[in-house]
Amino acid sequence: MKLNEAIERKGSWQEAQIRISPGSRTQWFVMLHDCNYKSFILADNNDQSIATEDINALAELIRSIGLKEFTVFL
Repeated sequence: MKLNEAIERKGSWQEAQIRISPGSRTQWFVMLHDCNYKSFILADNNDQSIATEDINALAELIRSIGLKEFTVFL
């Protein structure tokens, strides 16, 4: 799900999870779950998954879509 679309759907997200990227053990990505528990990976406007080594940057993205809590999976 593109970040802009996720922001537009603010209030419809059940939870967010930060997980280790399968392609790189040093990068993390965000997985969102809506009220029906359908899963989405947060992506940029080019539809590439947003992955970074900085969990704090992902926390800011999660806040921008209206969630205040998230779970980190190691």
